[in-house]
Amino acid sequence: MLGKVNILRVIAPPSRLGICCLHWSSKRIRSSFIDYFKALDHHHVRSSPVIPWNDPTLTFVNAGMNQFKPVFLGHTQRAYPCATSSQKCIRVGGKHNDLTDVGNDSYHHTFFEMLGNWSFGDYFKKEACSMAWTLLTEVYQLPPNRLYVTYFGGDETMGLDVDNEVKDIWRSLGVADNRIIPFGMKENFWEMGMYGPCGPCTEIHYDRLGHSLASDRVNLGVEDLIELWNVVFIQYERLKDGSLKSLDTYYVDTGMGLERITAVLNNKISNYDTDLFMPIFSAIEKMSGRSAYTGKFSEDGRCLDTAYRILADHVRMFTVALADGMFPEDSHKLRRIIRRAINIGGDQFGFLPGKNCLIDLTCIVAESLGETYTELCDQLAKVHIILDHEEKYFYEIQEKLSRDWKDLLLQRPELKTVSDLQTPGMIEGIREITGHIQEWKNYDCKLPGNMAFKLYDTYGLHADLIEELAEIYGLTVDEEGFQLTLDKSRQKTKIIGQKRLETFKKEELLNNLVALNLPVTDDSAKYQYRTSNARYQFTPVKTTVLLLLQDGKLIEKVTGGKRVGVLLEASNFYHEAGGQEGDTGRLSTNNAEIDITGVDNISGYVIHWGILEKGEVAVGDTVTATICETRRIGCMQHHSATHLLNSALKALTGLSCQKSSHVAPDYFYIQIRTYQALDHDIIHKTEEIIKRWIAMKSPINRRTMNITEMLQEPNITLLPGEVYPDTVHLITTKLVDDGDISKEDEFLMLSSAEPCCGTHLCNTGDIGNFIITNINTAGFGNFRIRGVCGEIAVKAEANAAEALQQLEEWEMLTQKEIDAGIKERVSSLEKEIATWQSVNRDTLMPYRAHSHIIESTDIYRRLLRNACRGDANKEMVNEMKNIIELQQDGPILHLMQTNFGTSKAVLSKATALAKQRPILVLAKSEGVIKGRATIPEEFLSCGASATAWMTCVSEVLGGRVKAPRGQNPLLVCNFRSKKTDFTLIETKLREALKSSKDYIDDF
Repeated sequence: MLGKVNILRVIAPPSRLGICCLHWSSKRIRSSFIDYFKALDHHHVRSSPVIPWNDPTLTFVNAGMNQFKPVFLGHTQRAYPCATSSQKCIRVGGKHNDLTDVGNDSYHHTFFEMLGNWSFGDYFKKEACSMAWTLLTEVYQLPPNRLYVTYFGGDETMGLDVDNEVKDIWRSLGVADNRIIPFGMKENFWEMGMYGPCGPCTEIHYDRLGHSLASDRVNLGVEDLIELWNVVFIQYERLKDGSLKSLDTYYVDTGMGLERITAVLNNKISNYDTDLFMPIFSAIEKMSGRSAYTGKFSEDGRCLDTAYRILADHVRMFTVALADGMFPEDSHKLRRIIRRAINIGGDQFGFLPGKNCLIDLTCIVAESLGETYTELCDQLAKVHIILDHEEKYFYEIQEKLSRDWKDLLLQRPELKTVSDLQTPGMIEGIREITGHIQEWKNYDCKLPGNMAFKLYDTYGLHADLIEELAEIYGLTVDEEGFQLTLDKSRQKTKIIGQKRLETFKKEELLNNLVALNLPVTDDSAKYQYRTSNARYQFTPVKTTVLLLLQDGKLIEKVTGGKRVGVLLEASNFYHEAGGQEGDTGRLSTNNAEIDITGVDNISGYVIHWGILEKGEVAVGDTVTATICETRRIGCMQHHSATHLLNSALKALTGLSCQKSSHVAPDYFYIQIRTYQALDHDIIHKTEEIIKRWIAMKSPINRRTMNITEMLQEPNITLLPGEVYPDTVHLITTKLVDDGDISKEDEFLMLSSAEPCCGTHLCNTGDIGNFIITNINTAGFGNFRIRGVCGEIAVKAEANAAEALQQLEEWEMLTQKEIDAGIKERVSSLEKEIATWQSVNRDTLMPYRAHSHIIESTDIYRRLLRNACRGDANKEMVNEMKNIIELQQDGPILHLMQTNFGTSKAVLSKATALAKQRPILVLAKSEGVIKGRATIPEEFLSCGASATAWMTCVSEVLGGRVKAPRGQNPLLVCNFRSKKTDFTLIETKLREALKSSKDYIDDF
């Protein structure tokens, strides 16, 4: 490490003016911290995103140590012995929940920056304390007589001694004994969780008012004597039995809030009175015309300055979260923060819908923090797209609120910020708790666990929503009681499913494997293949049989004809993961063959399941593992294609993210979230881009790295909600080399970089061909896309060419028969086209061709029907009779093909034809979609309802659902949409019928 004098010459301010320099900008404080530790040979690590990509226990990154957690747990090692960083953090839930305090005091924030330094076995207590003290007193020039330090006072019950070593270190640094104060486990013993790494800590506190001695005020939670820096010494591991054992390697983990040290160095009582917040306040004042921020606090938290603080805090939080790739759909907490900001902006500052006030404020945040966190500027356009949508969505919901909701809002206006107002059961759940609120407040200010469970189980509210409601009513959730009740309920209803593991539970099998001291499977060979002249070669693996499973038992050998599970020492088989289906293949010896039909991975043990076709296999035998190459190549083609599709859609829509995917040998399926409709033009451009990418034969590269290194890579595509392992494979490819890009063709700058455990091609050219075969919606902005590659895509395009040629013939025939005017021939042709149309619905072809064929044949059929039209309702009755004749039993769901034009469709005539069967019909009439559903009385006992059935239609199309006057809504229900353009609603009509079919099929 470098000497202290050299560091101070570089970093320390030139003079002391009062307590410190007149003004320390937050940028200078942050850079001084980083530079100080870099000069002491610490490696500067960039902040990780606030989304905890490899930690399922967290909703947001809430501390600087989160990205180093795998090191403390012993899962990974770092290439450097010590590190420093400024970490973006969010605290809005769980143990660290600052949301309810934000704006009501001077120092709580939902988003903050944590300055920290870490040692991974390099230095320990003496150096950590010395470095912290030097930085505060000589670089930041805080007066030592305003600083107090705490240390761990021991715990007899845990057998932990007083940390006198730290006490003596502080003495040696010149801290007086009356400023070195011991505390117990709660204040000065840090634990990562219920078990795992832990250890004593020492904290440095600052006296804002400069008392002569204020030791008695340390850790009282007062705002004039605050904790600045926590230095943790990780030297123990908490075992599952509650005991502690010493670690082989000792670690240092420190954290200091940038907002707090910035306030202290500028002699401000409040964190909000610093350059991290004041520019936002000025912008709010300018936009709203309200009086300037004055820094006042009120008992009830309703003064204008409180609104200033909450709005500024929330804008910082959601700007950072959205820029880091989080979507409101994936985080109810994020959506609630956004809605609170929209609500406060409207109610307190007069921000109007559509004026982009919040969007303008995010620009202030990016200007403030973007130099340090460049992603804020890089992703600002995407942040704006999401905010624009969220604001529109918020106000649409407010307009559509029911009378019951409006009554509740009159009693509790804060309810309008709830993240999911449309959750069924919400109104009833709120009514359930409102009568008990005061009782619970008087008792312990907690929503009881059994009531939280009732909201969850009876009313269908998810845990985050229950937490939101509790906060709105000034309560916290009894998490322990809720979990206990939930566990009891799950125990009662637990059903143990059996799949390939037969009578073995996975946990039981894993315990057996560990007890036998068997090594986990080396399956690295699944990635070891090469290509020559577009031919892929997968080398078989010779390996040893470690274990055999049959009928839930461990066996020594198996004979022919039996189903068996085989654990090998090494394997080249891919098990299902990352959305990609697993391999099939064969295990063989000189006299035995096992046909492998599936593969399971149980905590690193790869079990191969199959049928022993001949001979016998025993534990200890040497076998040759050979995969089915055709199946693997098909999966590789479709998996690599999904990565290209992901990248192309991002470029074309401005903002999209993958929600899920499935990769098979003969197709892929991917669900995408985007804020732009995937119309035919975008689909066409997407296919063109990917076909060009294939034609360029761009290399596809796989690099293995730890997740921290991966998060430092630019333009990484990550899957929201996914938890990544500590070591990841990064799959990258570019459409063209950077040097070949022309300014005219922006889409030639495309690249793809995704962490992925799947198997991929070596070159995009090996995909062969690519088409999208189907797209449907799964709620607003969510699209399910299906496609095929290679020879399958070639065949699909050939099918389309043949069908389009036939379509031209249908067009000529249609005009010819209409001109001839012979009704029988016209009717016959309409039926021929209908039959052909039905057959082609299931023919594999590109989505755009398929849609064009369906739309065109619908037009031809309508023209033919119009040519021989009689009374529309009579035609409808005949159409219905034909449907009933073709479909002899079961429910009937039908979209009338009868062209009513401006005539009124009397759908009761259609449903009257099948009174003993459930029937739902829709018709285009008078510029709207009309519908009618009827249910026979005997279906009521099963829980079926005509109104619920028809609601499936209204949820897709929008419109009004209502029973005819004087009739039972369980037995009959009508539907009427708003005025609509029939040419734009075909897809939604198909979705409505599918949703209705799914409902009635349950009965």
